[in-house]
Amino acid sequence: MIDRELQGQLLRHMADQGGTTTLRPVQAADEEKYARNLMDLELQGLCKGGVGIRPTGLGITGETSLTPAGRAYLDRPDDMHVTLSGPETIKALRQRIVDAPDLSDTERHSLDSAVETMHPLALKALGQDLLTRALKHDPEAIPLIRKHAGKA
Repeated sequence: MIDRELQGQLLRHMADQGGTTTLRPVQAADEEKYARNLMDLELQGLCKGGVGIRPTGLGITGETSLTPAGRAYLDRPDDMHVTLSGPETIKALRQRIVDAPDLSDTERHSLDSAVETMHPLALKALGQDLLTRALKHDPEAIPLIRKHAGKA
């Protein structure tokens, strides 16, 4: 089971140790619980490493490192951080430009070139705007909420 309080403690412990540490539970019986929560934190992009699959289940395998998103979360825990693969995001944006029926060839080429050279902070701002707009207006938002909330 995912334990958000434990996850906060684990992230704070990583930060207290300079960002990287091997997280060992006080009781050996809690290792799988720690590993499951660390794996969830890694899937959220808040830390990386330190968890592996063993024949008996998940286990602590070494050092876990706090990511920049994990540090940002600790600084502002009410903010949500989404981590996307830069190359995959650029590829998806470029495909979206190619598929846009209302762009002329000149506009398509110009926009494609601009996306290819966008500064990472500009891409971050674009991602925030896209997510905000999708949450407010996209007809697929409710089905996605149901899916990820386990209510589908």
